[in-house]
Amino acid sequence: MEILKIANQDIHRIKPLWETLNQHHLEHSTHFKAHFKAFTFEERLKQLESKDGVAVFVAEEQAELVGYCMASIKAHEGEIDSIFVKPIYRNQMVGERLIQSAESWLEASGAVKLIVCVAEGNEQAFGFYNRHDYLQRYTVFEKDAREETG
Repeated sequence: MEILKIANQDIHRIKPLWETLNQHHLEHSTHFKAHFKAFTFEERLKQLESKDGVAVFVAEEQAELVGYCMASIKAHEGEIDSIFVKPIYRNQMVGERLIQSAESWLEASGAVKLIVCVAEGNEQAFGFYNRHDYLQRYTVFEKDAREETG
């Protein structure tokens, strides 16, 4: 298993894995299914354009992409934007190696604080982030102002 940093122009290589993660979020979300249903990889990339830097690390097994970790930095705040490992490769330290690679890049890029946002419905990921010393600091509630309330 190799962990590689891919060039930003090759980011499209992770699209099938990202779409699998987005589908996972769609299936597990209680309140935001419409968001994940409409969300596209191209939209996600557009969101990253406002960042100072972006890096994508991939896990390859015999030329097959089995996982990725996308990280970005803006004004000395690093973020693990997205991480996914195919289920068959989980519990084999792939996620750990990916996040460590991303954190090393973030720190070398000047990040003094690292964050990760976990989508509602994906609370099962809390343990993974806790093992990497990420602690829950905020709980953010969201309301669509266009929705009628009763």
